[in-house]
Amino acid sequence: MKNKSMLFVSALLMILLAVPAAASNYSFGDSKYKIVTSKGISWNDARLAAEAAGGHLATITSIEENNFLKDRIFKNKKDAYWLGAYQTGDNDKSTPTENWNWVTGEEWNFADWSNVEPNNAQINEIHLSADSRYQFQWNDEGSAIDTMIKGYVIETTSTPTPTPIPAAIWLLGAGVVGLAGFKGKSKK
Repeated sequence: MKNKSMLFVSALLMILLAVPAAASNYSFGDSKYKIVTSKGISWNDARLAAEAAGGHLATITSIEENNFLKDRIFKNKKDAYWLGAYQTGDNDKSTPTENWNWVTGEEWNFADWSNVEPNNAQINEIHLSADSRYQFQWNDEGSAIDTMIKGYVIETTSTPTPTPIPAAIWLLGAGVVGLAGFKGKSKK
């Protein structure tokens, strides 16, 4: 009976130790997101900092990803944060919704503009931010960074790797085989 109790306790401990840690609240698909607070940082400096950290400014290419960011990354946040898009070719400021590009080169096939944005209202509003004034819908931003921008969102892509079998599983298996062998010897 003592051996069965010991086996049960050992197995339970091994199973509990083998359970992987909970995933970060900031993972979506193959990407991980981190919000960095940096009051008044320019979009270019934020882009460089994100790249130096091993990622890029966040690119949002689907409604699911957008909702994830709103529900997790921006939850309980205030102000505005840079995202990874920029506008080209609107020198006369007549087409504020056109010519937007993701820093990664991904296709621009999704947008979540506020109902009053983009508007090219100020000088050089050619960069994308998520803004709490609009429930983190998008805003073209450029000139008000000292008062509005409080940081940026970094996205890193993780390449799926095979999950190693935890050592605890191997130990459990070895323990079970060992106990079975011990039990077999004691019956003879």
